[in-house]
Amino acid sequence: MKRPGTLILALLIAVQFGAVLTLIRSREHILNAGDAFRFKTRPIDPADPFQGRYVSLGFEDDYIPVPNIQATGLRYREPIYARIESDAEGFARFTAWSRERPKTGAYLKTRYLGERGHWDADGRRSASLGLHVDMPFNRFYMEEAKAPRAEAAVREATRSTNCWAVVRILNGKAVVEDVVAKGISLRDLSAQK
Repeated sequence: MKRPGTLILALLIAVQFGAVLTLIRSREHILNAGDAFRFKTRPIDPADPFQGRYVSLGFEDDYIPVPNIQATGLRYREPIYARIESDAEGFARFTAWSRERPKTGAYLKTRYLGERGHWDADGRRSASLGLHVDMPFNRFYMEEAKAPRAEAAVREATRSTNCWAVVRILNGKAVVEDVVAKGISLRDLSAQK
């Protein structure tokens, strides 16, 4: 006869493995079935002792260009849906927002972070760009041994601002598929020996 404590422990272990497998399956489904968008980035490369090597991504277009009046009533970190379209150069841009999930088109479930502004040197004042949104896909993880080559490529690309992330988006969720720095895929770079 088994002890109840052993059964409970086995059940807890099974639940933990099930949760991890569900998360992995969800991310793989987004990578396989999601629409690909290219987001311009400004990367830096830190390390996290608990999560490993990654490229931290800062995005140029992390805002929805709308008049200030449209932000009336939004609270900081309130969940919103941001519509996404590709521009003439093939880079993703947010075009509109809503509190309700869109019925059609590509969108990202995100959070409102306030007004996004920039300094207008000619007018010597701050000008609003639109609604600043949280980019929930700001890290690209890599194999520890391959990270130094990727770091060098990212540093060089950062200087020339020729860097972007390929992000798959499905039903409002997003996963970074790859980062391209000066025409070099970091996924391919990390796969080389």
